[in-house]
Amino acid sequence: MEKVRSFIAVNLNPEIKEYLSSLQANLNVPETKIKWVEKNNLHITMKFLGYITLEQTELIKLVLKRISSRHIPFIIKLSSNIGIFPTYQMPRIIWVGIKEGVNQLNELYNSIENNLSNKGLPRENKEFSSHITIGRVKFIRDTTNFIKILKSIEVNNFTQEVGSIDLMESKLTPNGPIYDIIAKLPLLKQ
Repeated sequence: MEKVRSFIAVNLNPEIKEYLSSLQANLNVPETKIKWVEKNNLHITMKFLGYITLEQTELIKLVLKRISSRHIPFIIKLSSNIGIFPTYQMPRIIWVGIKEGVNQLNELYNSIENNLSNKGLPRENKEFSSHITIGRVKFIRDTTNFIKILKSIEVNNFTQEVGSIDLMESKLTPNGPIYDIIAKLPLLKQ
C-alpha cells in the first residue's frame, strides 16, 4: 500500500521566504553547523501527519475542506526576534515567531486537531506553537556567542494574508526534503 509522508501547513509568501532566507545568511557563525531550511520549504506547520495512505489523504482533504470553509482569511505578522527550541543552553531549532494572527492560527490548529482526531488520527502530544523553523542546529562550538548574535538580530515585522491551509507531501532526499502541495484549501471568503 502506497503511503506519502505529509503535513498540514500555512505556506508563506515569496517576500517573507526571501527575507527569512537572507536572515539565515546573517547567522552563519564560525564553528557552527546548522542545517538551514531551504527558502522554498519555509512554512508554518499546523500538523505533522507522518506517512498516510491515499485513502487517508482523501479523508484528510475532505476534513480540511470543511474546516477551511469555516474560517475566514486573516493577517499574520512576524515577531521581532528569533527563538530557540528547547532552550538557549541547548539550542536545537532556530525559529521566527508570529506576533499577530496567533489566535486565528490557534483556532485553525484546534479545528484541525479536533476534526482529525474524530477520524482516528492521533493528536499532537505537545502544545501548538505558531512559528517558522528556519534552521536545525547540528553543532555549535561557542553557544554564548551564537545566542548573543541571535539576540542582536531584529526581525522585520513582515505581514501576509493567510488565505488557505495546505496539505503537503514531504519527499525525503539525500539533499533534504522536497515539499509539494497535495491540496490547497482556501479559507472561506467574506
